[in-house]
Amino acid sequence: MSDTYLVELKDTVFQDTPLTEEEFSDDRQIEFSSEADAEAWVSDKNKLHDNLGELTLHDAHPNDTSDVEAYVVFQPKGRWVPDSDA
Repeated sequence: MSDTYLVELKDTVFQDTPLTEEEFSDDRQIEFSSEADAEAWVSDKNKLHDNLGELTLHDAHPNDTSDVEAYVVFQPKGRWVPDSDA
């Protein structure tokens, strides 16, 4: 079991939110100490653009070969936009 909880931000996060790719590492991954910390970060970031939609944390698929435990995606209000890289 890992001592960290690794999440990756998908393209949708940067399309309709004030978050920019420059704020994150090249691989757009963030390492948290726990899933609860990742959820708290998502909740905190949602306060910046709650009128636009919602960031959500999704567990990586069991067959996902990456090292991440979860992905952060953005769901605009009123519609779901799938990430083209999913």
